Amino acid sequence: MARVVKKPTERKEELLDIALRLFMQKGYADTSVKDIYTEANGSFGMFYHHFKSKEEIFEASMDKYVNLFIERLSEALLNEKLSYKERYRTAIDHCIELLDGRDKLSGFERGSYDVSVFRLLSLKLLSETIEPVQTYLEEGVKKEIIHVGDTYEAAIFIVYGIYGIIREEGIKVSNNKNAAFLLSKLSGLIARVLGSDAVIFEIEEPNF
Repeated sequence: MARVVKKPTERKEELLDIALRLFMQKGYADTSVKDIYTEANGSFGMFYHHFKSKEEIFEASMDKYVNLFIERLSEALLNEKLSYKERYRTAIDHCIELLDGRDKLSGFERGSYDVSVFRLLSLKLLSETIEPVQTYLEEGVKKEIIHVGDTYEAAIFIVYGIYGIIREEGIKVSNNKNAAFLLSKLSGLIARVLGSDAVIFEIEEPNF
């Protein structure tokens, strides 16, 4: 099949999209550079014209994944058409999807767990999540829904605290049911940290 000539920026973005999809489907370890450029109907040279290595395109694909997640999270938390509580519930749904995606990228679901990939992606996501969470908390303070003195520190505490609890609990949060179950147990703690009515952060506990 003849290769389609595309602008360099379009080709690079195409490679990135393909890489992200393959990493999600097969995991980092089981995806090769050849898999990526073959899917793009390209060549070895074409790939290395845009990316120096598999590691570089993986880093770029993770950045894209994080950016897409943060965009959706921000839309959920700042959607004025929804109530403050509804926005939290929608954001939690996105977080559960995130956990699934993170585990696919690291190979966690298939048992071939790549610790370095898992940690790197988790840290990227945690760091970028702080800003939209802080903005959400600031609105809550203005509306006197929550009561905290420093929304930035509160956002850091909530984001990293939830992540830490998930790890310490030793629960393999590799599917929606497990994630929803654990997060439903944290709602009361979140409310106490934020000086809020617990009902604001309640989510339905899955029945399974």
